Amino acid sequence: MTSATAPKTLHIARKLVSLLGKIQITDDDDTVLYEAKGKWGWLRKPWNITQGEQEVAVLARKLWSFAPIWEVESRNASYPSYLLRGKLWSWRRQVTVVGGPFDGAVLKGSLFDMNFELTHHGQVLARAQSELLTIRTRHSIVLLDTSPAVERLTAILMFHLLVEKGEERKLAAADPTPSSSYHGGNMT
Repeated sequence: MTSATAPKTLHIARKLVSLLGKIQITDDDDTVLYEAKGKWGWLRKPWNITQGEQEVAVLARKLWSFAPIWEVESRNASYPSYLLRGKLWSWRRQVTVVGGPFDGAVLKGSLFDMNFELTHHGQVLARAQSELLTIRTRHSIVLLDTSPAVERLTAILMFHLLVEKGEERKLAAADPTPSSSYHGGNMT
C-alpha cells in the first residue's frame, strides 16, 4: 500500500428475498459495485459475478474433490482463471488462491468467522469484519490496497465466503440427526 492511498470500505450482504440467491457489494453510499447471482445447475450451482453490467467471473464448486475447491473462471483476458482451495481440517476458515496473479494469497478467518484477513506474500491487502445484530449475513471490508485487481480479488473471495457459509447452513438444516442425542439410556 502506498502512503497516498487511503483505505476504502466496502459492504457485502445477501439479499433477503431471492430465489436462487443474490449477494451484493456496495460502497459507503450504497452504490452497488459488484453482484453475484446464483444460477440453476444439475450437479453444481454456478454464481455469476458482475461489476456493473459487465460479467467479471463465474464461481463454482469443483466436482468430485475431497477438499473444498472452487473454480473461478475469469471473463477478462488480463485476469486469468484460478482456484480457491479451502483447508480441510481447521478450526478457522482458510482459503488459498491457486494460480493467477495472486497465487498464494490467503484469506484467513477468526474462530467464529467474524473477522477475516486477506494477505499476499506477507502483505495485508484487506480486512473484513462481520456486522452483528443484522437480519442477513453482512460484512464490512476495508481494502488496504485499493488497486482494481485487489478489489476484484477481495470481492470474489468474499462472495465465495458467503456462498460457502450458505451451503453449510443448508447442510446443517438438512441434517437428519436429532438435536438431543441418545446416550444409551432407556427411551421412555
